Amino acid sequence: MKILFVDILRSGLHDIWPAAEHSIGLMYLSSVLKKNFGEQLDIRIWSLISLPERAAEDREAMRLKIEEVKPDIVGLRSLTISKDCVETVSRTVKDWDSNCLLLAGGPYATDDPAGVLKGGCVDVAVIGEGEGTVVELVHHLLEKKSIYDISGIAYMENGCYRQTPGRKLIENLDALPFPDYSEIDLDEFSNRFLNFTAKVSSPHANIMTSRGCPYRCAYCHNVLGKIFRVRSPENVFEEIRYIHDQFGITDFQVIDDIFNLDMKRAKKICDLIIGSGMNLTFAFPNAIRADRVDEELVEKMAAAGTRFTSIAIETASPRLQKLIQKNLNLEKAFRTIDLFAGAGVVTRGFFMMGFPTETEKEVLETIEYAKRSRLCGATFFTVVYYPGTKLYQLAQSYGYFKDDPFEVQRDYVQVSDGPYEFSLEHLKALKKKAIFEFAFTRERITNALAIMPPYFSAREIDGLFMAYVVSSQASLEDIQDDQVKRMLKRHFIIAERFSKRSEFYV
Repeated sequence: MKILFVDILRSGLHDIWPAAEHSIGLMYLSSVLKKNFGEQLDIRIWSLISLPERAAEDREAMRLKIEEVKPDIVGLRSLTISKDCVETVSRTVKDWDSNCLLLAGGPYATDDPAGVLKGGCVDVAVIGEGEGTVVELVHHLLEKKSIYDISGIAYMENGCYRQTPGRKLIENLDALPFPDYSEIDLDEFSNRFLNFTAKVSSPHANIMTSRGCPYRCAYCHNVLGKIFRVRSPENVFEEIRYIHDQFGITDFQVIDDIFNLDMKRAKKICDLIIGSGMNLTFAFPNAIRADRVDEELVEKMAAAGTRFTSIAIETASPRLQKLIQKNLNLEKAFRTIDLFAGAGVVTRGFFMMGFPTETEKEVLETIEYAKRSRLCGATFFTVVYYPGTKLYQLAQSYGYFKDDPFEVQRDYVQVSDGPYEFSLEHLKALKKKAIFEFAFTRERITNALAIMPPYFSAREIDGLFMAYVVSSQASLEDIQDDQVKRMLKRHFIIAERFSKRSEFYV
């Protein structure tokens, strides 16, 4: 039996912010299938880099790949932003062979399984954690049994939507085999794309040391459940050692939802890495809960090779922290930023604007919080209301998105109307204000230039400042500090000549 797993990667900002990564989720599926079925299966993993409004190119790329592989099963993994490509690719598969079983999984299929199935081409939506589901599904197919009684799926039957009971989460993560690196090319994305930390990609590994998050942030997806499950420190270290020894990889990104919920375990992982003597580099682009950090953890992370982390603050309004159910201790988070900066770790902040009932005063609170911090960089996202999230339901309770669904096929950096307490035009102005006031200060630039090397190259640091120049839509004359003007003059000149000054991309 031949299986083709396709990771659909989409970025509306591809021309100026091209980002792509290997799919660790599909690599896990491949490894568990090989463990259970061995040579009965021929598995391929392929990434489709999809660009907006390029359906013909997506269709042709998919056609060529399925004619090459001739799969019996095609499994698609995608984010919601790629929903149009999922439909295009699905139709292409069914036009090639209507009997080819077509599966869809990942965040889009989990958040909106009915939407995935609506086009009539996807046979089964795999909801949530997929390893157990695909193993059972393949077993049923090989035994020629019906697949439609398997837990954790959705499908259409005679035009009606059907969803089976949810599948129990995997409790013993140590029992999972390591992700299947034999089916990917570690060099494929090198020097072509940015990785999760916005570095120009080089051969690296993404590792997941835990699954699930017990917090109930209203804007968040729920792909891996709300029960925090961990791999043992020894199992995590064994994977790191294996990847290092087998592939020569020294650069790792930890992509947990929350690496440090159990601080004792997090510190033990660091201790094992430190004791190994391996010279490794670690980045935490989205895995640190900022109010669950102490000085010892930061010291151990830095000693283990941590050079980058992202801190998701979202809002500095205590009222909104409660409303969105993040409930972050803002004072502790501020101290965490200080600790990482003091340890020489590049730290990026994530902030969001446009929450339901958010006022201009609360946006300004968030901007001031970012400005006072020792963050090297910050991204000021605007809220995306994904169907299936509590935030979407909250917006609907205020009368939004009832007649016209929210347009989810956009990047977080683009602005849109929503249930906040000011106009869309003012949101645009507030975002520009945030970028300008955060980035264009002597202290910020000096701090970034002191901490960012050697993790980021000079070219990558230039790219960061160029992003601020373009996104702020400012002119050099808007900057009052003469020293800052001198520092950034060439960035403004290049931006005027080559950049798309009308588009936000940070």
